[in-house]
Amino acid sequence: MSRAELNKPAPDFALTDFHGSEVRLSDFRGRRNVLLVFNRGFF
Repeated sequence: MSRAELNKPAPDFALTDFHGSEVRLSDFRGRRNVLLVFNRGFF
């Protein structure tokens, strides 16, 4: 995975949502703000 740099677009990545669908960061391109929260723990 490429390294994130200040004042540059974040690298694209994909994660699985609660419904099992793949969601990519690029799906939100063009939106004003995107908040990413990564929880550490076991569910």
